[in-house]
Amino acid sequence: MQTANIIHQVIEVSKQAGDFIRQERKAFDPDRIEYKGLNDMVSYVDKTAEEAIVKGLSKILPEAGFITEEKTTTKIGERYNWIIDPLDGTTNFIHGLPAFSVSIALKEYDELIAGVIYEINLDEMLLRLERCSRIPER
Repeated sequence: MQTANIIHQVIEVSKQAGDFIRQERKAFDPDRIEYKGLNDMVSYVDKTAEEAIVKGLSKILPEAGFITEEKTTTKIGERYNWIIDPLDGTTNFIHGLPAFSVSIALKEYDELIAGVIYEINLDEMLLRLERCSRIPER
């Protein structure tokens, strides 16, 4: 499977997570904010979006592991690992500032080979393919 083909599927996963985050912004419950550290907040929106992203990416590349912002999974892949920040800009989200995104990258061993950033409020997608490698079919 070509990396470029995978990216199209990752775009869909990103948009689905973005739709969820956009909907939750309308009815966000600030009482459900948690603190990981000083000025380091996380909400149920981060965690729920990350769980959905992990589920979606697991279908695309089942052998891949995950490096996640909110630690909703601990699966590490031998060759491939997804790097996920489900709500990049949590502080902005919590304070109602329209500058946050879904960030997903794919790493092969120690090399980043693909990345997708979905800027939710502008409905813009940024893509990066470092190289179009061939990922073995399952």
